[in-house]
Amino acid sequence: MADRTSDRDRTPNPSAAATDKLLEKVPPYDEGAECGVLGSMLIDPHAADIAIEELKLEDFYLPRHRTLFALFSELFQKQENLDELYVVSELTRRGQLEAVGGKETIGRMILATPSAANIEAYCKAVRDRAVQRELIESAGKILQLAQQPGATGTEDLIDTAEKTIYDIADKRSKDDLRPITELMEGVLAEAENVQAARREGRTIESPAIPTGYVELDGLLSGGFWPGELVVIAGRPSMGKTTFAINIARNVSVGREDRIKGTAIFSLEMPGEQVAKNIAAADVRIPGHKMRRLDLTEEEFKELLSARDAFAKARMFIDDTSGLTLGQLRARCRRLRHREDIRLVVVDYLQLMRGSGARRDSREQEVAELTRGLKALAREMEIPLVVLSQLNRATDKREEGDKRPQLSDLRESGAIEQDADVVIMLYRPEYYDVAQNAKNVNIGEALVLKNRNGPVGKVRLTFLKEILRFETYQPEHDALAAGD
Repeated sequence: MADRTSDRDRTPNPSAAATDKLLEKVPPYDEGAECGVLGSMLIDPHAADIAIEELKLEDFYLPRHRTLFALFSELFQKQENLDELYVVSELTRRGQLEAVGGKETIGRMILATPSAANIEAYCKAVRDRAVQRELIESAGKILQLAQQPGATGTEDLIDTAEKTIYDIADKRSKDDLRPITELMEGVLAEAENVQAARREGRTIESPAIPTGYVELDGLLSGGFWPGELVVIAGRPSMGKTTFAINIARNVSVGREDRIKGTAIFSLEMPGEQVAKNIAAADVRIPGHKMRRLDLTEEEFKELLSARDAFAKARMFIDDTSGLTLGQLRARCRRLRHREDIRLVVVDYLQLMRGSGARRDSREQEVAELTRGLKALAREMEIPLVVLSQLNRATDKREEGDKRPQLSDLRESGAIEQDADVVIMLYRPEYYDVAQNAKNVNIGEALVLKNRNGPVGKVRLTFLKEILRFETYQPEHDALAAGD
């Protein structure tokens, strides 16, 4: 039978021809956005932190930009601020300077990026173009499969096409879905190990970080747990900073086989004063004397005797004022990588700054901060302790109990909502010294929220002179009163 197919029918499909031409084009990319990301990383550590979190190496199309992004990401883990001279020196040392276009390329990036305020927009543009390139590449593969002689059946072809597209979406997704069967197997395996250790008389270390206060650790099922946001709140001069520093000291100073790394971000107090307060509590020297270093010979000897313990301490103090959430996140990540820190203390929340984006109220900014702090604790899998002020509602209660309540948290209900544990400090003498002359050294840690355990009150002994909270000792109740 004669072939009746007309010449018109043999003409290539216009749609297929257009697809072929599309695949021959230079893949989509945005050189300006790629330069904007790299330039922003050079002029603003916060922007570098965002870029490293949002982008992958293959998101950059131009090879020189991939080289620079890989270098910036590596250097940022070692040093927060990247400048032109430092980057050029590293490129020269590695023999990569000419490959990226010479030192002039770095200078042009900085000049072309007057501000890093648009870093998120730059990242989005780079990421969007990368997704477009992946889709075009996938379309090409699907087209080749469809045009192959003896191509697989239609259903198989559609299945392959769907899988190809879904793979792109899955790769871009940050969701981490796990079936309950997998999670439950992990729980049962952990329980089995603990039971076996009990039978054999072995000790299995809890993932919780003990605070050093036995009764408090009992309420918290062993201490502060990884991924928890812990809020320690109180009125000014109630002892929040002292209590938090005491906990950090308990975690980071002592036997080498037990201590763990701690980072203290002191937004209010200089690092040197934090160190003096820790020393005062450790060697039981009055804080006002330690501040002036007005020590007797005996006190000086006591201080020197503590040198070995502090030389082995795994505590790191950052006293940058006005710290932003992005800066805190970047510094915590570096400390986790370099020093294996297991506890972070932030003193205090109301002195932190948000992302810089316009907010209608301070409450909204605080809500942004608490969400970010909670996310950081989860990401790093460590407890993050943040100190917070209380409002004046407690002081204004004329009658009855002056103990603080969750509603007294200052500036935002988001603090209560996002926190896993809320501990409020209370000292009776703060409100009426004469009435409490017999118990001036009593302090209370009120666990008012405990997402995964009971709430309750823990009595402590507060030795104000030496800046120290201790496990409750009745004999010290009226020590400061001279009884």
